Amino acid sequence: MSGNSFPLLSQILQGLRDQVLSIKRAAVGPPYRPSQTLHLVSAADWAEIAAIARQRQTPTTVGRFARHRNPGEGRSAFTGRGMDYVESRVYQSGDDLRSMHWKLLARTGKPHVKLHVEEHAGSWHGLIDVRGAMVFGTRVRTKAQQAARLGLLAAALQAQESPQTLIACTLWNTSGLHCRQFGRGIVAVRRLAAWLMTEPLHAPAPGASPRVDDADVAKRDFIAWVQRLRAGRTMPTHAMLISDWTWIDAATASALWPIAAAAEVLSLRVRDPVEIQLPNLPRSWFVDSTSGKAGWMLPGVRARQCFNDSAERHAQARAQAMRRSGIRLTDVLSSSDALDAWRAVGASLAPSLAETSSTPPGAPAHTVHRASQS
Repeated sequence: MSGNSFPLLSQILQGLRDQVLSIKRAAVGPPYRPSQTLHLVSAADWAEIAAIARQRQTPTTVGRFARHRNPGEGRSAFTGRGMDYVESRVYQSGDDLRSMHWKLLARTGKPHVKLHVEEHAGSWHGLIDVRGAMVFGTRVRTKAQQAARLGLLAAALQAQESPQTLIACTLWNTSGLHCRQFGRGIVAVRRLAAWLMTEPLHAPAPGASPRVDDADVAKRDFIAWVQRLRAGRTMPTHAMLISDWTWIDAATASALWPIAAAAEVLSLRVRDPVEIQLPNLPRSWFVDSTSGKAGWMLPGVRARQCFNDSAERHAQARAQAMRRSGIRLTDVLSSSDALDAWRAVGASLAPSLAETSSTPPGAPAHTVHRASQS
């Protein structure tokens, strides 16, 4: 073989490599690289949410128990959860015996009654999960972006119902839990929107696989956040928790008991349509987030049905864990538009609204799921 044969052979091999690479690129398509940095909430999202908030009536007072409207210190049916104990005074003729301060009577030997005042300025706290698996979406937007939109909608709805409510929010991203206070009323909602519009959507690195211990890390972080919330100077009277809740279990959800006993705690679960029903796909690359195993698979009819059944069992188990902790759970699709998301938030606050509100023509019946009652 002459010396000139080696460069020729090298050129042939390089040409074959280029052809194989071009075939692979044509088969899988070019990798998705957004032309600009994506944010959790866009300016168009905020404009749509603000327009809906201005035009729609607040549905939260429909079908809500009186003790849920103004959570406070008192827990009895007489005082309600919106009546805060202020002081005691000596019993006078005509006072209601239900207001009797029995402990003070036993201690002093003199009858006293409790005086209560209604709490008019509560506090609302939102938790928006935008980590890891939340950065997933097959239609319109990711679950993380929908969670941010839902948090903004819930804050707007709360400010519309009670303008004196303090608005605070915790953003849970890959770098940890970041809490901010925004003040009161619609001004606070605008500040929250400005924050979410500047927060980038942190996409996972190309080829990155979920860690096996991701669920354990999420549980530890969530329990630590609940403990900090309880130890704060003022505990919220309303809380809205937004995530996909794929990592929650009964033990972790039970950490919410002390907050749920003193405040109204609601939860929204964001799910992508593919997570509910796997479509008919060609041979695809799958990663098992539990074991970390990965490989190619051709999902036939039987495999898709097995996936759908497993996903439903998993979702029901997570919902049951939340219900046992006294948390009402409402499902929302990542592809739902702002109006459907508004209805979902309203349904979570007012369960009877889900029965009275009508689905818009042409909208799928599963877009907004009814709230799961405890």
